[in-house]
Amino acid sequence: MFNDTSIVTTAISSFNNAALYGPYFLVVALFSVPLFLMVFLYGRDFVARFGLNNAEFESKIGFWSVVSLVLWLLLIGGNYAVIRDSISLLPVLIAIPLFGSTVFVTNKLKKLNYLKKIHNKKSRWFVFFLLLILVGFSAMPNWWGILLQLSAILCGMIVGDRLHKNISDVLASLVVFGTTTVLLLMQPEYFRFGQLGNLTFVHILALLLTGFFCVTAFAVKYTNARGKIYQSAYVKLKWLFRIMSMLALILFVLTESVPVFVGLMIVCMLSEMMTIYHSKGIPERVFKQSWALLMICFGIIIICPFISMLGIIYLMDAAPKIDYKDFIKLL
Repeated sequence: MFNDTSIVTTAISSFNNAALYGPYFLVVALFSVPLFLMVFLYGRDFVARFGLNNAEFESKIGFWSVVSLVLWLLLIGGNYAVIRDSISLLPVLIAIPLFGSTVFVTNKLKKLNYLKKIHNKKSRWFVFFLLLILVGFSAMPNWWGILLQLSAILCGMIVGDRLHKNISDVLASLVVFGTTTVLLLMQPEYFRFGQLGNLTFVHILALLLTGFFCVTAFAVKYTNARGKIYQSAYVKLKWLFRIMSMLALILFVLTESVPVFVGLMIVCMLSEMMTIYHSKGIPERVFKQSWALLMICFGIIIICPFISMLGIIYLMDAAPKIDYKDFIKLL
């Protein structure tokens, strides 16, 4: 009863249970507020010292946000110890954002000639073994997790090196962030986000906000305003999408179902795309604000303040004044 090992184990177990059931990410976000405030006040001046214009800055933000996600997935993202189902698809699905992110990062590094510089130096073997060690420690104590993540990383590097077409920074970040958000809901315990079936209102609201900004940024970026839908048909279809969204929202809050969440996000995206297609023009600031708010929310829910800081810097540089009416019009 008074065994030291038992006492320590019990304390750790209690802490883990509290972290799983409570909004631990919100606590970290609150403690990060002073850091976010410093970035808000001095982030633009810091970036201006590098002489980056808006186009270069947007590209750099997308690149480093995806790099941060890869490092987060490898270092502190997953917890293979909580996977007790031998037929779980989650480890395979984890390899998907790792593969996609590595393809994008390698393609971008190839464009910047970073890979060529490493290839011509003896340090290439050091980089390779460092990557092996990093992947190995990330999936302990499961050997199949190590092989799975290592395969995803190596295959992503090969495909990214052979791929001649440049990948969009915005598209890569939207796809990877959206996929990881869905995985976060599939098994919150794996990401130390919460306990599936016991998610609080704060958890659900954070997921909904992250998903909303993701689909909004995608819809605004890749939908052209044409103004060709008849007004009567537009009003009827808009209300149909709204009713479907409300029903899916209620069902998601009650069930925390992954398919319902994905369906809700798809309905919202189609509704916003129809609104944009029906209108004669959408302000460019809507996309910039959506993309920046996505990075801020995503960095908070995965407890990676660096991504949130990138979003704050981009928001202050590109579209500092947020008008909620622009988002309401899309709904």
